[in-house]
Amino acid sequence: MKRTLALTTFVALAGCSGDDAISGTPDAGTRPDATSDTGSVPDTGGGPDVVQDVGSGDTGAVADAGPDADGSTTDPDACPGTWTTPPSVAPAITLPADGGGPLLHAGAIGTQNYTCQQVTVDGGTAYAWVFVGPEADLADCHHAKIGTHFASDGGATAPQWQTTDGTYLVGKKLAAFTPDGGATAIPWLLIQETGNSGTGTLSKAGYVQRLNTTGGIAPAVTCDASTVGTTQKVSYTADYFFFGTP
Repeated sequence: MKRTLALTTFVALAGCSGDDAISGTPDAGTRPDATSDTGSVPDTGGGPDVVQDVGSGDTGAVADAGPDADGSTTDPDACPGTWTTPPSVAPAITLPADGGGPLLHAGAIGTQNYTCQQVTVDGGTAYAWVFVGPEADLADCHHAKIGTHFASDGGATAPQWQTTDGTYLVGKKLAAFTPDGGATAIPWLLIQETGNSGTGTLSKAGYVQRLNTTGGIAPAVTCDASTVGTTQKVSYTADYFFFGTP
């Protein structure tokens, strides 16, 4: 069954930039493992075995047990309510009072990209890894791809999220937060929408939180005159929660 999920991870961006190091540990509970094929169940009545294919290659598919006791039918592909419930965060990146409610949650897996550039520091020349944008796939609770995350035409300070229906949102970073012990991952962020297009869920979002980050900080390898212009792609994961008024 194809799923649709209006579009909220391992996308980075000044607005989602990896220029500040932090750590976060992804919430293992928010990304359920794919359901596997349970195999065959013997038919005690002597007939052929009954095969209940729960996986069938679809990481999110589950067998439909039919109508519930009240006559309703549960959508086996629907994400649990906990998937769209954001965790509590530090005051620095708390959603503003006019931010609305959670509309979408997407898990991101990809890279934060950095280019070695010559920079001016205190009037002198130096070299540094400069963040140039993220490249990430966005997935739903069943690990199915629902969009991508990358730097918009405005560059690394204007990150963009785009769902498979063509709807996109561009934002800017409002605030960052580094969890305790978070020196090995990019910061958690509060991002404000600055532009959007399309009619999907992202067109209704006004804010984004980047949470539960892992990896993505600037490369540890040397950036000097011999490596100017080279790019390093650093793996990262994150959870993106999109907020607004439906």
